[in-house]
Amino acid sequence: MASMRLGFVCLGYSCNAARSASQAIGAGLVEAYWKVFPDGESYLRIDGDLGDGVAVAVFTGFPEPSRRVVEGLLLVEALRGLGARGVIAAPLYLAYSRQDKRFLRGEPISVRAVLRGLGAAGADALLTVDIHKEYSLEWFPGPCLNVSPAPAFAEALRGIVEESKRTYVLAPDRGAFPRAKRLGELLGAPFDYLEKTRDRVTGEVTVRPKTLDARGATVIIVDDIVSTGGTLAKAARLLLEQGAEKVYAAITHCLLVGNAVEKLEESGIEKLFCANTVEPRWSKARVVDIGPLVAEAARKLAERLYSYEQEAPRT
Repeated sequence: MASMRLGFVCLGYSCNAARSASQAIGAGLVEAYWKVFPDGESYLRIDGDLGDGVAVAVFTGFPEPSRRVVEGLLLVEALRGLGARGVIAAPLYLAYSRQDKRFLRGEPISVRAVLRGLGAAGADALLTVDIHKEYSLEWFPGPCLNVSPAPAFAEALRGIVEESKRTYVLAPDRGAFPRAKRLGELLGAPFDYLEKTRDRVTGEVTVRPKTLDARGATVIIVDDIVSTGGTLAKAARLLLEQGAEKVYAAITHCLLVGNAVEKLEESGIEKLFCANTVEPRWSKARVVDIGPLVAEAARKLAERLYSYEQEAPRT
């Protein structure tokens, strides 16, 4: 197997995870220069010698998701123009991923347009972190890897579990249950999902774990995205009202738009753990580094596509 270089090229906030990823496997890192023209168009330039190796284009889709998508396309195209032997697109948070079907007639499947666009721009492979629905990756015209942040969250949360008499990992709904299952298994904690019920007489809506009793337990709510914070805040508040001792949350992409922080502050949630895919703006948010997991995914894709072999460290 031929030896070749693997390097990371990043934009903006994504450089935090990209820097960690490059350090994890001893790869190079280049931070691209970018700006916005007065008319709103994006511009970027890559200054650095990437040679003819495999380049991992790291960017993220928040804030200003439409502009971030365009910058991701430009980053991939620029790497092709520099003569990279291979390009792996790495949108840490994939914008537009929630529009993964035509909910109403005449709507686009937005995530399909984004993924096909990255392929058309020159990406051979794609890795992303905790995509909303994994089946969406079928629309990218090449190999893909969806990186689960669960191992990083498990490491960050292990102390809380050890200090608690009883810990449950809960998904806010049935759709997020696989995330709760993965994290629960890594932590050795029971896992479940919250079920919404409505009283037919009073109309009152309650949210409870489907099978577990949260009274006296430390609860960790896990999901992929928190945007306006309404669902997470309501779940935390109801769990505390039902007797949960403490409520934490492990959310991959902490967008926290509008008055989300205010809602979460009022909910009584103890702390919010967020992956460093986007920058959380809350004092109670603890950032969890997923860089090493991204590095391992990039290495696997490089091995599969380009016969990449990591160089032995110099002595």
